[in-house]
Amino acid sequence: MKRKKYLLAVGAGIAGIMVSAGGTAAYLSKSVNEARNVFTAGSVNAQLTEAHWDAVLAGKTYPGQVLKKDPAVENTGENDANVFLEVNIPMQSISILDQNTGKKLLKENRELFRFQADDSKWTLLSKEQTQGNRKYVYGYKAVLKPGETTVPLFQEIAMVPYLEGELDTSKSYDVSVVASVIQKQDDGKAMKEVYQEYIKQYENDQREGIG
Repeated sequence: MKRKKYLLAVGAGIAGIMVSAGGTAAYLSKSVNEARNVFTAGSVNAQLTEAHWDAVLAGKTYPGQVLKKDPAVENTGENDANVFLEVNIPMQSISILDQNTGKKLLKENRELFRFQADDSKWTLLSKEQTQGNRKYVYGYKAVLKPGETTVPLFQEIAMVPYLEGELDTSKSYDVSVVASVIQKQDDGKAMKEVYQEYIKQYENDQREGIG
């Protein structure tokens, strides 16, 4: 069995976003904040938290609403670690209002939620469009020591100012955040290279049924 070099720590995020019949509000039926897909390597361990996420407040969300959402990672293991966060934003072909002019913008494939990453502490490693989502991957600039917690990747998330009837009332729209924590390697590799090696190792292990 191969020695794993990674820990896929926790999945968390906004889940079960349902659009109301009138199309003017969205309902978040629950908040997911639990450990899942956990892999350990030696003493590497971590926890993903969202200290200011309010599931009650998020129970009914309207176009343009801003919600507090602050994903951060705590190193709960015994070794220094590199930390990465993956954010998946759902996309849909919709029209929205220009918040500066109030005019309707043409329909196109857009992200349904917006966030502003803290680029003083986090580095954007990749951005790609997947099936119905746009996936962002960020790396934490500092090595995270045992007992330390990262600065949140962002502090809030905002729903786009979509127009009535633009979103399918029968669908749910999820925003997922996944943390990947890798034991620090003393090899001088760049952050993006470390993450790419992690992905390659993870995919190989999945094909071989390891973990």
